[in-house]
Amino acid sequence: MKYTIFDHNCFFVQFKAPNCEELKKFVLNKEEIYTKFAWAEDCDVKTISCSWQETIDLLKPSLYEFSKSIGKRFKYDVHDPWINCYKKNGFQEIHDHVKCDLSCVFFPEVQENFSKFYFYDRYGNSLGPAWSKLINPDTTWYPDIQSGDIIFFPSAILHGVTPHKSDTIRKTFSCNFSFDLPD
Repeated sequence: MKYTIFDHNCFFVQFKAPNCEELKKFVLNKEEIYTKFAWAEDCDVKTISCSWQETIDLLKPSLYEFSKSIGKRFKYDVHDPWINCYKKNGFQEIHDHVKCDLSCVFFPEVQENFSKFYFYDRYGNSLGPAWSKLINPDTTWYPDIQSGDIIFFPSAILHGVTPHKSDTIRKTFSCNFSFDLPD
């Protein structure tokens, strides 16, 4: 289902991944060889690098559902995906992926005290606190994520992950895409 947030051109599409069990098995069983990405310096998360070649067939059913939900077919280039591993107190700062067009996150498991994915309104503080209270009290949007859900959103939308409060490691699978549009 497509959701519009923050009264701008911000939206996300969320649904149960058609092959969620297969995706879940891949994410939860991927060998934990951690990669240090430069973008992870301002947060507390371990990352496992994946190749687009090993994951593209896992992503195709969800990409097809996404294209149906927006009513457009498109060609894309896949950037190498990764798995985020959040240990207790781990988090992801507010960020975007402006060098890409589309981002996705797959949530294999959602448990009690797991950290929460959120979107942040980059224009939410442009009018000052009084105006914000009067017309735009919410600068943060928490999608209601269930185990097996995948979300797609424009890569320029700010997003992050709250501090993780569980002793169980929270894993998510993320990937970015660039549109391959004809000239």
